[in-house]
Amino acid sequence: MTILGTLLLNNQLSRMRDQADSFGAAIAQQLANTAREPLLADDTFFLKVQLNNLTRSESVRGAALFNREGGLIDKAGILPLAATPLQEPVRRWNLENEPVTTYYSPIPVGELVAGYTAISLSDRPIMAAREAVRDTMITATLIMSIIAIIVAFVISRRLAQPIQDLLAATSAMRKGDLNYRIQDRRNDEIGGLIEAYNTMAHGMLEKEQVERVLQRFVSPSVARNMMADLDQVQLGGRDVQATVVFADIVGFTRLSESLAPDAIADMLNVYFDAITTATSFYRGTIDKYMGDCAMIVFGVPEKDDEHLFHGLCCAVMIQRLVERLNEYRQASGHTTVEFRIGINSGDMLAGNLGSRDRMQYTVVGDAVNLASRLSNMAGGNEIIAASPLLANPNIASRVRATEFGAMRIRGKTDPVSTFRIDGVHALSETLMEQRIAQFLARLSAEHQRAQGE
Repeated sequence: MTILGTLLLNNQLSRMRDQADSFGAAIAQQLANTAREPLLADDTFFLKVQLNNLTRSESVRGAALFNREGGLIDKAGILPLAATPLQEPVRRWNLENEPVTTYYSPIPVGELVAGYTAISLSDRPIMAAREAVRDTMITATLIMSIIAIIVAFVISRRLAQPIQDLLAATSAMRKGDLNYRIQDRRNDEIGGLIEAYNTMAHGMLEKEQVERVLQRFVSPSVARNMMADLDQVQLGGRDVQATVVFADIVGFTRLSESLAPDAIADMLNVYFDAITTATSFYRGTIDKYMGDCAMIVFGVPEKDDEHLFHGLCCAVMIQRLVERLNEYRQASGHTTVEFRIGINSGDMLAGNLGSRDRMQYTVVGDAVNLASRLSNMAGGNEIIAASPLLANPNIASRVRATEFGAMRIRGKTDPVSTFRIDGVHALSETLMEQRIAQFLARLSAEHQRAQGE
C-alpha cells in the first residue's frame, strides 16, 4: 500500500503540473489570439489595457508582448530576467522563494509569426495543493492498509466464486458454447464484468446466428468476409479467372402451369438441395437462384487452381444426382424434371454489384453470358461446354466428351464450337457416386422421419 500510495501521489502531482501547464499555455494562446489584430494595427493603448487586466488576477504575476525578433514591446507585472520567447516555450524560475512559470505563445498571421505573448503564473497554489494531496494520500494509504488487513479474508471469499464462474464461462466460450450465461447478479465491479461477459456472449451468438442465416443467401466465404469487416462491404469488383455453370430445368414454364405454387416450391427445394450438395463437394459457390435456374461459380471468392475441372465435375454430379433423384421421386409418385447445363470458363469481373443500398456479390462478363447461352441451347440431361475448355490436355485427359458441333449463339458473330460432357475419369466418378449415395440416404431418412411425425 505504501508503494501504491507513492505511485499514486507522483502520478497525481504530475497530472496537476500538466493541468497547470495546459492552463498557462491556454491563457498565453488566448492572449495571442486577442492581441493579433491590435498588434497589426499598432494599437499600443489597447494592448497595454489587455496586459494590465490580466495581471489583476492573484495567480498571474506578469504578462508581456514581444515582436517577431523576440524584442519586448510592452509588459505588465514581472518577467524572468533576460526573458525571450525564442529560447524555450516554458520557463520556470523563482521570485523571492516563490516558484513562477512563464508560458510563451506565438501570434500567428497565416503562416507567419507577428510576435509572441508571455504569461507568468504563480506556482504557489500548485505547491499548496501538492502538500495537501501528499498529506491526504499518506493518510489514505495508512487507513486503506488497516482496512485491507481486516477485510482481506471477507473480500477474498466474495471474489472467489464469481471468478470461478468467469473462468467456467470463458472455458465454455473457448469450446464454442455461446449459450453459457453467468446467473450471478452483483452491484460491484465483478458484477459489471459479469454483465459485460453476458452482453459479449449474447452479441457473439447473435453475430453467429446472423452469419449462419447470411450463408443461406450468399456463399459461406462471402458471408464470413462481410461479417469480419462490415465497413469494407462496398461496391466494386476485380478481374478473375473463374468457371461458371448454369443449371436450368427443361420445360419449367409448361410444368408450372400444371402444378400448384406450393408443389412447385417443394419440388425446386428438393432439386436445389441436390445442386447445393454437388456445389459444396467441388468447392463451388451458389451465386444465385433465378427461378428454376441455378448459377454456380468456381474459383471465386476463394481461389481454386482447379476451378475448371471442379466445375465440370460438379455439372456431371448434378446430372447424376438428378437422374437418381428422379428414380426416387418417380417411385414415390412425385413430379420429375430434367436439367440442361451450360458451362464456361474465362475472364470475368467478380465483386459487389448493384447500388449502395442493395448490392449482390456476383460475376459478370462475356464468359458468363456464353455459359448462360449454352445452357439454353442444351437439351435435357445434357452438359454443353465451349470447345476451348477442352483444349487444355490436363482437362481433356480427365473428361469424357463428345463433339457437339458449332452453335449459333445470340450476341456472337461467329458460331461457337461446343462439346457435350459425358463424364469424368473413373476415380472422380467413384467419389461422386459415394457422395450421391450419402445424399439419397439422408433424403430417405428425412422422408421417413417426416412420415413418422
